[in-house]
Amino acid sequence: MPAKRKIQKEDILKASISIISHEGLNALNARKIAKKLGCSTQPLFYIYENMDVLKKDVIDEIVKIFDREVLKSETGQLEYKDIGINYIRFAKEEHELFKIMFNRKINEGAFDFIDLTGSAKTILETISKQTGMSNEDAKQFHLRMWLYVNGIASLAANQTVEFNDEEIIDLLKDQYVSMLLYEVKKGNVKEEILVQLAKKNKEGKE
Repeated sequence: MPAKRKIQKEDILKASISIISHEGLNALNARKIAKKLGCSTQPLFYIYENMDVLKKDVIDEIVKIFDREVLKSETGQLEYKDIGINYIRFAKEEHELFKIMFNRKINEGAFDFIDLTGSAKTILETISKQTGMSNEDAKQFHLRMWLYVNGIASLAANQTVEFNDEEIIDLLKDQYVSMLLYEVKKGNVKEEILVQLAKKNKEGKE
């Protein structure tokens, strides 16, 4: 029975992501990973043919981390506001990972771009459940809301502006209510949904 290698693929990915988080993707190389793991570069190339293959796996792992962080809920029931807050928080706390996720060439439609991780189905279901919108209306709503959220996230990721959690929540809450009011006027959302939201927000402040 062959001896089990001490260095596993998971160890390499974890070390790689740690390096990228602090120094960016361009800083990633075999020597730095080996130093992080306390080994030679040889175990890396037992597992990976070359650095390009390794980087592909690293980026796939970053996508998984992003999805997990953006779609988590502190209450156990995912709400649309949670997604926006988590999105900006990820950009703020993991700015190098965020840049990798969204620093792509613009060669896709807007919605295809924001659904890079394939998380749109969960997000649209969340919007429809909370507002009663059809899937298509929820899609357009999310696209417009994402343009706003991503603007704040980009500022946070590039450390242009420092936002605390309270400021992020207030910014997103105001935009969400404004956009829902517009959907009410268009007839896509019932007015009582907006009333319930306003009541919930008021209770949250008391």
